[in-house]
Amino acid sequence: MPILGCAILPHSPMILDPNREGCPDGIREIHEGCKAVGQVVASWEPELVVFLTPHGISAPKSPRPGIYLTPSATGTAEQAGNWADYELAIQIDSEIATGFLNHLGSSGVACVKITGTEAPLAPSEIVPLWFLRGLSLLKRAPRFMLLSLPTPIGGTSIIRSESSKERVPDMLMYGSHLHKYLSWLSHRVAIVLSGDLAHTHATACKVPMYLPNPEWKMPVSDAAAVFDAIVEKWASTLNGDFITRDAAALVKQAISCAFDGLVVLQAIMEKEGTSKFSRHIFARHRPTYVGMIAAVFQVDKRVPCPEFSYTPPVLSE
Repeated sequence: MPILGCAILPHSPMILDPNREGCPDGIREIHEGCKAVGQVVASWEPELVVFLTPHGISAPKSPRPGIYLTPSATGTAEQAGNWADYELAIQIDSEIATGFLNHLGSSGVACVKITGTEAPLAPSEIVPLWFLRGLSLLKRAPRFMLLSLPTPIGGTSIIRSESSKERVPDMLMYGSHLHKYLSWLSHRVAIVLSGDLAHTHATACKVPMYLPNPEWKMPVSDAAAVFDAIVEKWASTLNGDFITRDAAALVKQAISCAFDGLVVLQAIMEKEGTSKFSRHIFARHRPTYVGMIAAVFQVDKRVPCPEFSYTPPVLSE
């Protein structure tokens, strides 16, 4: 199993179209950064993409992670009547997914099986996948193993973040199990995390489509900026303490749906050897209330350093 690299992509639909009238500052920067991540991941020519989502189907009462065993999954990025025209489908490698399910079961980790002919995808999956759609143009398009991280009762980012710190040991163990299983495969593997950083930034934006749903009652916290800066520091160093200690201490106040997945990525890259990964942060911004980062951690040395071919967008003053 060659792990070619890992990537982080945000999933707020606001980043899909930077040309919309009234688009807040920072969205174009994130959009272009996500495009660059998609190009780098496609250049790896993976045979399998392991896709981690915090808002997929899982078992909230346990909570238990979910594994998609359907042959395909489809959906749109529609949110509050916007972005419905962003629609796509992916092919899932149900055989590999079943193998991981069995591996977790033999290790004493209970999971939810998502079965049927086709699974639904939400914006939390569609938005990152939109930036990865270049994978479908490869001579041998990869299949996906779609994994839903455990979601506590209620499923919102606020509820998830209340107990994220307590789940750190479980997420480290989950990442170790995933790395071990992937090590048995012969496939060229890319691992992609869908997730947003702190959801509690103050913003002057008044346009509803760029703001949280009022029903979420999202607070504002001074911890947001600090949390995002810590995650960027982690992404530039892969020093696990920045995530499992420093970010963990703030996630309850900062509120981040990406946190659990960041812990999983840290466990995978530690098992693989963090020194193998070159680190590339293409964008980090908080256009309105939510922070986002677009980054890759690359192992495959045959691909040139991503920064050499990436030109950041020219932003207006």
